[in-house]
Amino acid sequence: MENLYWLDKIQLSDRDAVGEKAFYLSCLMQKNHPVIPGFVVPAKAFWQFLESIDWLEPLFADWPNSSLHLNVDEPKQLQAIARSIRRQITSTKLPDSLLSTLDAAVSQLNCKALIFRPSLTAPNPNTAGMLESQAVRAEPAAIEAGLKRAWAELFRAQRLFYWQRCGMNVQEINPAVLVQPLSCAIAAGAVETNSSEGWEIQATCGLGMSLARGETIPDYYQVQPETGKITIQRLGYKTLAYHLKSDGIKSEEKPHIGNGNTFQVPNSQFPRPNSAGSCLDIYILSEKLQSEYVLNQYLLLKLLDMSKKARSEFDFELILEWTMNQSAECNEPEFYFTQVRPLKNKTAPQILENPTAQTNQNLIGIGRNPRLLKGLAARSGKVKAIAQVMTNSHAEKSEFVAGGILVAREIYPHWLPWLKLAAGIVCEQGGMTGHGAILARELGIPAVVGVVGATRAIETGDSVWLDGDTGEVFASAQIEEIGPTNIGNYAEIANHADLSITAAKMSIAHHQFPTASPSPLEPKSQPPELPQNVVSAPTATQLLVNVSQISSIERLRNLPIDGIGLVRSELMAMEALEGINPQLWLQNGRESEFVHRMATQLNLFAAAVFPRPIFYRSLDLRESGIHGSFSYTFEPQLFDLELKVLKTSWDSGYTNINLILPFVRSVDEFSFCKQRLETVWKQRPGDFKLWIMAEVPSVLFLLSDYVKAGVQGISIGTNDLSQFMLGVNRNSADMASAFSGRNQPMMRAIEQLILQAKEAGIPCSICGDAPALYPQMIDSLVLWGISSISVNVDAVEQTSRAIARAEQRIILEAARAIVKNNH
Repeated sequence: MENLYWLDKIQLSDRDAVGEKAFYLSCLMQKNHPVIPGFVVPAKAFWQFLESIDWLEPLFADWPNSSLHLNVDEPKQLQAIARSIRRQITSTKLPDSLLSTLDAAVSQLNCKALIFRPSLTAPNPNTAGMLESQAVRAEPAAIEAGLKRAWAELFRAQRLFYWQRCGMNVQEINPAVLVQPLSCAIAAGAVETNSSEGWEIQATCGLGMSLARGETIPDYYQVQPETGKITIQRLGYKTLAYHLKSDGIKSEEKPHIGNGNTFQVPNSQFPRPNSAGSCLDIYILSEKLQSEYVLNQYLLLKLLDMSKKARSEFDFELILEWTMNQSAECNEPEFYFTQVRPLKNKTAPQILENPTAQTNQNLIGIGRNPRLLKGLAARSGKVKAIAQVMTNSHAEKSEFVAGGILVAREIYPHWLPWLKLAAGIVCEQGGMTGHGAILARELGIPAVVGVVGATRAIETGDSVWLDGDTGEVFASAQIEEIGPTNIGNYAEIANHADLSITAAKMSIAHHQFPTASPSPLEPKSQPPELPQNVVSAPTATQLLVNVSQISSIERLRNLPIDGIGLVRSELMAMEALEGINPQLWLQNGRESEFVHRMATQLNLFAAAVFPRPIFYRSLDLRESGIHGSFSYTFEPQLFDLELKVLKTSWDSGYTNINLILPFVRSVDEFSFCKQRLETVWKQRPGDFKLWIMAEVPSVLFLLSDYVKAGVQGISIGTNDLSQFMLGVNRNSADMASAFSGRNQPMMRAIEQLILQAKEAGIPCSICGDAPALYPQMIDSLVLWGISSISVNVDAVEQTSRAIARAEQRIILEAARAIVKNNH
C-alpha cells in the first residue's frame, strides 16, 4: 500500500523510516519465524497530517523560544499545553488519501480488532514502556481514532517533559506506528535473553495489556537455554486479564484460559484502555487461575525453543514479546512474536548446544583472571583504556563513550561515528584487509583483529592494554587506581556512579589524543594553495593515497603524494550524510540536498590535492547481496545523483576529479554506466577520466573488451580480488594469514593486468592494501610497469621509500648490464 510499510517486505534501507521495533520484527518474519503480521504507518504520514492542522502556533516551533513559553517545570502549564496539542490531533480529520490507504490495508489483515503500537524511529531516547498502544475495532471510524490517539501519545505532559530533558526538538519527534491484528489470546508475556544465570520468561493470562499497564504481576521463570532446566519458578499475582469484547466474536474464537473461569468486570476500578472505539473487556480471574502457572513445562519448552531460534538471528540480546493463541483449526496453542526489542549494553553469553564443549583459549575463565589475548596486528600503536563491548551490529552512538577501546565481533562501515571516538579496536573477526583494519589505518588508531573470543573474554568496564604492533591484548577485570586524574579507585566509584560515565573518565585519562586535532573544514569556492613545503616523490611511479574522512585531509600535508587514488564513497557518505542511508535521501525527496552534501565533501578532498588527480569510486552499498555497478542497472537513480555530484564539483572548479566504477563484472555493466554518464553529463569535459576497479577475476579475460567499450584506466583492488581468486574470506583471520595478496596466483594475476593495460595504452593503478602490507611486492610492481600505487595515509612514507628503492635498483641493474655488455 502507498505510504505504508508491510512487515514482510521491509528492507534494510527502510530501517530509519519504520523504526527499530518494526525492523527487527520484520527480520524475524522474513526468516519464517512466527510473527503477527502487520504494517507500519511512517513518520512522514504524521508530519503530513500535522500540516493540515490549523495551529494558532505551529507545533514544530522551537518551544523554548516560541510564544508558547513552555516551561516543563511548571506542571499546570505543561499539562494545559499537552492537552491542547492532543485535542487538536484527535479532533482533526485524517486526509482522505491516508484514510483510504488505511482501510484497504486493514481489509488485507482480515481481522476484527487492531492494535496501534507507537514508537520513535530513532532508537534514542529510549521510549520502552512510555507510549501506550491503542486497541480498537477494525472499523473505519475506530481505525482513524486509533491512529490519531497513537500519535497523540507523544504529547502527554510526561512525554513533553522527557523530550525536552533529552534535548529533542519537536522536529526530531518522528513516530512510526506499527499496526497489527488483535486476536483472542490465552496468554502473553516476554522472554529476556540477557541473564547469565538463565533466560527470564514472564507470562500472564489474556492479552499483554495488563503487563504493559502494570496492573498485574506475571509468573516468572528462569530457564537454562542450553538444557531447558527451570532454575527458578515464581507464581505471579494475576487478578485480571484483558480479552477482546465478546460481541461479534464466534464462540469458538473466545479465549479459554486453563480450566478456571473468568468474570467480566462491568464497572472496573481500573481505567479502561482506549474507551472510545475500544475492543477490550476486563475480566477478573478465578481463584483457581490465580493459583496456577500460566505455562506448563511443555508450553515453556516450546516457547524457549522458538525463542532460541529467534535469538540466533541476531548478534545481540533481546526482549521478545509473545502471545499464545488457539484457533479452531489447531489442536494446541500456538505462540507468536508481537514485538522485538534489543537489550542495550548487554553482551551475549554463548549458548552451547553441548555444555561440555571446550571453550576458546582466549576466554577469561571463572573468576575473571587477567588474560593475554592474541590476534593480528592490524594498525600499529599502543593504548590503555576501558573496554566497551558492542555485540549489536546496529548499536547506537550513545552506547559508546569517547576514549574507550571498542571490542566487537565484527566492525561495520556504519560504525564510523563510534570509531572516531575510539582509542583502539579489538575485533574477533576480520583479517588485515577487513573493514575494521582498513578504517583503523585511515583513522590512525591502534587495532588488533582476529582475536577469537574477545567479546566473551572482555567485559565492558575491563581495563585493556592494546598493542597494535605485536597483536597482543591484555584484559583485566581488576582496574588500577588512575593517579594524577584524582578520579579515585574504580571499584569504589562503580558502586556509586554510572559505569559508562566512569569508564569515559578513565578512558580519556589513559588515552593520549593528537596534539593538534583538525578542525572542521569549510568548503571554498576556489581550491586552496598547497603548502610550499610539500615534497613530490622523486619517482616515476606515482604514489597516491586512499581516503574517506575529512579528518585525513590535514594528514596529507607534507606527504610526497601525487594525488588521491581512491575515495571510498561509502565511508565518505557516512560522514557527509550523517549516517543516513543514501537510498533514504531519494525516498524522502531530498535529492538536491544529497548532491550538495556529497559535492561539498568531495570538494574538500579535491581542493586538498588540486591540481593533482583524485579518483572517486562510486557507491557500492552491497545491500541485498548485490555488489557494485550491477546494482545500478536495477536502481540507476542513486548512481545518477552521484554523477550530478561529480558534475557539480567540476562546475565549482575542481577539475581534477575522476570516476572509478566498483566491482564491474561485465562489459554490458560498464556500457550501461557509461551511457548513464553521457545522459546525465552531456557536455562532459575530455579531461574527465572513467576507470573501473579490477577486483573481479573476469577482468583478466575481458580487459581488451573493456578498453574498446571506453575504459580509460583500471585500479586493481587486491582485497576483493584475493577473495575471489583464492576463495578467501577477508573477514577470516585464519584464512587471511594463510592466503594473501602476494600469493603466487595473485602476483601472476596482477602482473597480467599490468601488462595488458600497458599493451592497451591505459594506466594501471593498484589501490588495495597488499602493497602496504607486503612492501616487498613493490619491487615486482615497479618492474612490471605499474602506473601508480595508492595506499592508506599511514603507509605513504614507507611506500614512497619502497618505490624509490625499487626504481633505483632497476636503474642500477640496467646500468650494470650495460657496463657488462660493453666489456
